[in-house]
Amino acid sequence: MKLRKDIIKPPSLPMGSDSEERHADWLELLYDLVFVAAISILALNLSSNYSFVSFLESIPLFFVIWWGWVGHTFYLSRFGTDDIFHRILTLLQMLAVAFLAENVTRAWESSGTGFALSYAFLRLLLVVEYFRVGRFLPEAHALTRHYCWGFGIAATIWIISAFVPPPWRFALWGLGIIIDILTPITASQFHVRLPAHPTHLPERFGLFTIIVIGEAIVSVVLKINTVTLNFLTLITGMMGIGISFSIWWGYFEEAHGAEAKVIQSEDSLNKYQLWLYSHFPLIIGIVSFAAGVKNIIALNPGNILPSEEVWLLCTSLALTFFALNLIYLSSFSLEECQNKVLQFFRFPYYLIIILVMMTGFLGNLLPGAAILGILTILCVIKVILSLREPPEEAVCKLK
Repeated sequence: MKLRKDIIKPPSLPMGSDSEERHADWLELLYDLVFVAAISILALNLSSNYSFVSFLESIPLFFVIWWGWVGHTFYLSRFGTDDIFHRILTLLQMLAVAFLAENVTRAWESSGTGFALSYAFLRLLLVVEYFRVGRFLPEAHALTRHYCWGFGIAATIWIISAFVPPPWRFALWGLGIIIDILTPITASQFHVRLPAHPTHLPERFGLFTIIVIGEAIVSVVLKINTVTLNFLTLITGMMGIGISFSIWWGYFEEAHGAEAKVIQSEDSLNKYQLWLYSHFPLIIGIVSFAAGVKNIIALNPGNILPSEEVWLLCTSLALTFFALNLIYLSSFSLEECQNKVLQFFRFPYYLIIILVMMTGFLGNLLPGAAILGILTILCVIKVILSLREPPEEAVCKLK
C-alpha cells in the first residue's frame, strides 16, 4: 500500500498573482466555528450579568479569543498548505481553543491558570507553524524569525502568568497582549514584501463576521423559545433579527468589508491595519447587543429595562456602527478622509451613531421593546442611506 504523495507538503507562498482568487477551505470553516463557540460561551456569561462592569471585564477575554483566530488566519493566508502536518496542528489549535472556552467564564477567578496555559499553547502552535515556514522558504525567513521571537516571548509570558497569583497574573496578561500586538505592527516592511492574499483574507474576515451575526440571530431565536410567546415578544424578536440584518447589510453593502485588500505601500498598509483592527469592536459590539436583546425578550411585555442595561444596549449598537464606519473609511487615505465632500456624505451616519447613543436617555421612560423599536427605525434609516450614490472619490476607491 502506497501513501498519497500530497500527505506531506512543504509550506508555500500560495497567493500567486493579485488577480488569482483563493477561497476558504472546509477545515478553515470548521476552525471558525470552534472560535465562535468560545465567543458564544463568553456572550452567555455577559448576558447573565448584563452590565458595564461585566462588559469591560469581557473585552480582554474577547480580544484574546479573536486575536488567536487572527493569528492562524493570517498564517494560512500567507503560507497555508493543506497537508497532514497542517491538519494535525489545526486540530491541536482547536483543542486549545476548546480548553480556552472551558476556562473563559472564570478566567478572572479560579480558571485563570487554565485560561493562560490554553492561550499560551495556542500561540506556541502558531510559532511552530512559522518556524516550519522559515526552514522551507528562505524569502520568508526574516518575517518568520520576527514572528517566532515576538509570539514566542508573548507565549512564555502567558505560561509564567499561570503560576503567578492575581493581580500580577493579569499584569503579565496585559504585557503578553501588548507584545502580541506589537509583533505584527513592527513588521510592516515584511508585510509589504509578503502580503496576505488580497481576496482570501477579506473573505475569511467576512465569513467570521457573518457567523457571529448568525450566532447572534440564533441566540435571539433560542431566547424566544424559553419565554411565553405573545405578540409583543414576537415583534421584539423580529426587531432583533432585523437589526442583525442591518448590521450584515452595513458590513457587506455599505462598508464593503469583505472586498479585496491589496498591500502595495506603507500607506496601503496603514489602511489595511485600520480595516483589520476595526473588526474587533465590530465583533464585540454585535455580541453585546445580542445579549441585550435577549434580556428585553426575557422581560414581561411592557416592562422597563434597567437603566444600565439600556445604556449598554445602545452603546453596543453605536460601537458596532462606529466600527462599520471605520471599515468603510479604511478604503481611503487620511487626506481623502479629510475631504469635505466625503465628510458631508458620511455625516448622516455619524448622526445616527449619536442618536443611537442618545436613545439611552429614554431608558427610564419607555419599555425595553419601545427602545428596541427606536433602534430598529434608526437601522432602517441607515440601510436607506446606504442606497445613495457615493461621491466620486468613493466610487474611485471602491471599484
